[in-house]
Formats: sequence, C-alpha cells, structure tokens
Amino acid sequence: MATRLREIRLASFKSVRDARINVGPLTLVVGRNGSGKSNILDAVSVLSAMATGASLRDALDGGREGPLVRGGSEGCAPVGETRFAIGCSVDGAAGRLHLDVEVQTSPTVQIVSERLWSYRGDGQRRYWLASDPPNPHSADITARWESRKRGVNPPVTMRADQLLTSQVAVRVPVTSQAGRDVHERAAEMLSALNGVFLLDPVPHQMREYVPEKDAVLRRGADNLSAVLGRIASNSVARQELLDMTRSLSEAQVADLASVTSQLGDVMVTLTEHIGGEDRAIPARLMSDGTLRFLAIAAALLEPMQGDAPAERLLVVEELENGLHPSQASLLVSRLKAAAGDRRVQTLATTHSPAILDSLDGSDHQDVVVVTRDADGWSRVTRLVDFPDYFEVVGPSTLGSRAVDDALRPGAPDAGDVAQQSLAEIFGS
Repeated sequence: MATRLREIRLASFKSVRDARINVGPLTLVVGRNGSGKSNILDAVSVLSAMATGASLRDALDGGREGPLVRGGSEGCAPVGETRFAIGCSVDGAAGRLHLDVEVQTSPTVQIVSERLWSYRGDGQRRYWLASDPPNPHSADITARWESRKRGVNPPVTMRADQLLTSQVAVRVPVTSQAGRDVHERAAEMLSALNGVFLLDPVPHQMREYVPEKDAVLRRGADNLSAVLGRIASNSVARQELLDMTRSLSEAQVADLASVTSQLGDVMVTLTEHIGGEDRAIPARLMSDGTLRFLAIAAALLEPMQGDAPAERLLVVEELENGLHPSQASLLVSRLKAAAGDRRVQTLATTHSPAILDSLDGSDHQDVVVVTRDADGWSRVTRLVDFPDYFEVVGPSTLGSRAVDDALRPGAPDAGDVAQQSLAEIFGS
C-alpha cells in the first residue's frame, strides 16, 4: 500500500498557531489577502524539503531559485521567535503514522525536537523515533528508537542539522525485527513527503526552447515543453491531455505536438483550427492562462509515467489564476477525478467564488477558512465547523452565498472567525 498524506499540523509556523488541516482529494484554503493562506502551503513545502535528507540550511535557504519559502529558514519562525514547529500524519501499510518536528532557526538551523510515532492498541503513543533534549554545544543530537525491550530505548547519535527521520536508514541498526520496523515506518513517512509537489508556474519562463531530456516537471514549469513531450509519448496520457485542453480552452484544439530547434531543443505546440485551416501555435504565442493550465495538466498526468511517484500531493497557490469563471467547474472535476484515477491529491489556495460554486456538499469538509484574530495570529477553521454552516449554505451554492455576504456564523461565542463572512474573506 502506498502512503498518503492525511493531515498537516502547524503548531507554530509564521503567523499560524495550533492549526490542523485535513488533506482530502481536493483541499481548498480560502481567506483574505494577508490572512496566512500561503503559510499553510509553505509548511507543506518545508516538510517535503526536509524529507529529502539535505541539511536544513540547504533545504530551506539554498537551491537554484533561492530560499524555498519567503524569508528562508528564519522566516519560518513566528515574528520575534527563533523556532517553528510543524508536523503531519500519513496513512500507510501499518496504519496512521505521525511526525512532529521543532526547528531552531537562529543562531544555527537545527532540530530541537522530533517525534515519529503512532498509536498502540491501548491508545498510548509508540515512539518509533524520539529525540533527547539537544546539547547547545554540539552539532549532533541523540535520538532513541523503539527496540520493544524493557527499559529505556537505545540511543543513536544523529546530525542535528538534518531531519532525524531521514537518517534512520543509515543510523538505526537492522539486526532485529524492531530495528527493521523503525526503518519501515521512517520509509513510509519519507515516501509520503517526497510525493509532495509544489507547482508555481511562471508563464513567461515556459515560452523558451528546452532540452528534450529535461522532462521531469519543476516547480516553475519552465521545462513544460519537454515534460509535455514525454507525457504525450504515452498514448493514454496524450489523449487525456488533449481532452483536458479541449474542455478548458475556447480555441478549437486539434492536436498537441512540438517543434525542434537546430540544437535539438523542443517547444510545445497546440494545433488549432483557425480560419478553416489547422495552424500550429507554439508556446511562445500561447496565453498565460493556457500555459498555466498546461502546467497543472502536466502535474496531474506526470504520475502516470513509470518513474514518477505513485502518490502525489499537488500544491498550488491561487488555483484560479488565468482561469475564466465558466471553466472553474471543469477544472475542479478534473482535480477530483485525478485523486481517484491517478492518486493525485490537490491542496490549493483560492480567492474564487466560481471555484467554490463548483463544489458539492461532500467537498465542503475539505474547505478551510483562514482569518486573523485580534491578536494578529492566523486561525484555521474548517468550513463545516462554522456554527451555522447548514443554515448559511443550504439556500444556494457556496460561492453565491459568499458573494451575498451570507456566510456569517452567528454564534456569540464563536470567536473572531464568527464575526467574518466569506464575502469579506474573499474581498468580494
């Protein structure tokens, strides 16, 4: 059984405190500008980056495109603080597995506390891996692994500047079944986090020729042409790509192909029926919206290729960018279908009432609303947990109620969230 991410926890990260986000087939994060929506996506990115086994400094502050998140590692901690704490839960072959990490960001970036755990049959926690308090004068940290023997679990020395779970494969002995079980749990957690894919397409970077072999999609989708060429080599994926493009484009799309430069680089083309003739439109002439949609389609279809991860969590900011409101329901239906057909879940932020209008009632449990409290902290509330949820959304679609300023929970003790409507949150 492949592992799948089920929950993200932000105990203390940027502006967010004590938040839990259930990850469903399509999880939408809504809120006004500055509410803290993007911080949720950043937390997922940080967990995924740490799971690669790179040093925390390299994972969060390095890379060809600069820091992974705004402000780099130090920007992950709440303002005025030097630590952040995040975690997640995944489902795997052995059931639900949890990871909680606390990271110090200054003066050095290192693990302060890490727990890899699950619940035992009696409801108590079983710690597969748990760190001891750190030594401020050492670059190492002691962790203890579940030996299933009486007494204190045996210690193992690990590097404090890397995720401890990523070091299990080389630090924890496999001379016993207990050690092998710890290896399996760590591998399950890392597999789920390695399946996270952050997509932040930059259309102007997609309009250039790219090497044909550069065919593994990157965050900015600058190598989109090569990726689509690889996807189109699979007849099933090619047909689905064409179907998706035709359904979401006003143009009469007949085919997808590519042109090759004298250096052997490629650029994707869409064959459109214009003025009674079929004409090849290269990426350099495509609209931003078309390129952005093709990048999302590539991210959904890439897992059909043999060496791609079996499970993927696609993370997208402002899902509706470049999308006409009339096409929102088509995109949402494609994303929901991908969760079942290709095991691709989606976590995205949105400002679009049209996106919300395209949801049915069963989707509402995976809509989370981010607001700012009077004290400045971001609070995350599931839509279905609003006090008068049923009374508010019953008469019409969710997007329509947001535009009508009707989603205004009236419970007097519901806190700051109860005083805001989705119309205010969306800025409608």
